[in-house]
Order: sequence, then C-alpha cells, then structure tokens
Amino acid sequence: MTPILRHRIALPGALLLAALVAVIALHALRAGKASGDAVPPTDTNGAISPKDEADSLHFVIAADREMLCRAYPARGPAGAGAPGETQPCPSVTLHDAAETIQIRGAEFSYALRSLAPLNPRNGPQTELEQAGLAFIAAHPGQNYYGREELGGRSYFTAVYPDLPAAASCVDCHNRGAAPGARPHRAGEALGGVVVRVPLEF
Repeated sequence: MTPILRHRIALPGALLLAALVAVIALHALRAGKASGDAVPPTDTNGAISPKDEADSLHFVIAADREMLCRAYPARGPAGAGAPGETQPCPSVTLHDAAETIQIRGAEFSYALRSLAPLNPRNGPQTELEQAGLAFIAAHPGQNYYGREELGGRSYFTAVYPDLPAAASCVDCHNRGAAPGARPHRAGEALGGVVVRVPLEF
C-alpha cells in the first residue's frame, strides 16, 4: 500500500476516534450537570435570580437615598418653601416612597430598619430582620440574605448596611439617639435597608 493511500485510510479513522471522544465527553458533562457534580444546579431557568433582583433593587434605592442625604443639609430642615414649611428628612422620604410603591401594587418591598431606631416603626419587624441587622452590625461591608414566610407567601429577603452619605447623617442620628446610647461613628452603618422579593406569585 502506498503512503498516500495509507493516510487516506487513517484520516477517516482518526476523525471517527475524535468524534467518539467528543461524544463521550459531552455525555459525561451532561451527566455531571444532571447530578450537580460538575455544575451547581440553578432553579432560575435562565431568569434573574432572587438575589440578583434584590441586589439590583438595592443599587437603585441606595443611589436615591445617597442623593437625598447629600441634598438635605444643603436645603436645611426648613427647606426653601413657604414660611414654616419643613423639609422631611431622607429617612421619612424613603419610607413614604416605599409605601407609595406598595399602594401602586409593587410585588417587592423595601424598608429602613435599625436595632436602635430613632423612630420605633423602623425597628426590626421579623426574626430575619433582627438576625440580618445583627449580622451586618458584626460584619461591616457584608450583606445578609435569607428566606421567610410572611402572610402565606415565600420571600427572598436581603438586609444591606445603611451607610451614612454625609457627616450630617451621623450628627442627626447621634442627636436623636436614646440617652446613654453609643454614638455612631463616620463610616459605620446606621441600620439596614431591607429588600424583599416574592418567590412565588
């Protein structure tokens, strides 16, 4: 047999062997995905995960809150309106906005919470909020995630540190704190922003 003919016969054999190896590798990869050994399973079916949804909502909420906090000292509590008109503080504004989206039918929700709130309504309302606020206080810069059942529905709940956007935020909280409370310091969380997204509709 000539060398040219030998290569013509060997080449299809090599391609067949390569195809066989590829089929075995693909089968093993699929088996790994099915069993969860190679790739962790996901329940999102290609949709955004509850964590990503909560994180995305928090990015917007935190940015809006920061702009409100920075603008508030410039305008002052009295604002620039009619005599005697007061400018609501950023926390009240955020609370009012959170209530407004609920009235308009939003499925997600958000709220300011604190272990030492200036307003009692901003204290933790659930066990998960209590645990999340304690966690972010003990672990600066970290978020807390969990799931909870409320009103017969399942929610993915995230607690994010509520960091002061300006020195005036710390001053305001320290002025309104209970007697004997440890004063807040610049850069530490004043509480937390709680974001909830439903796991079922």
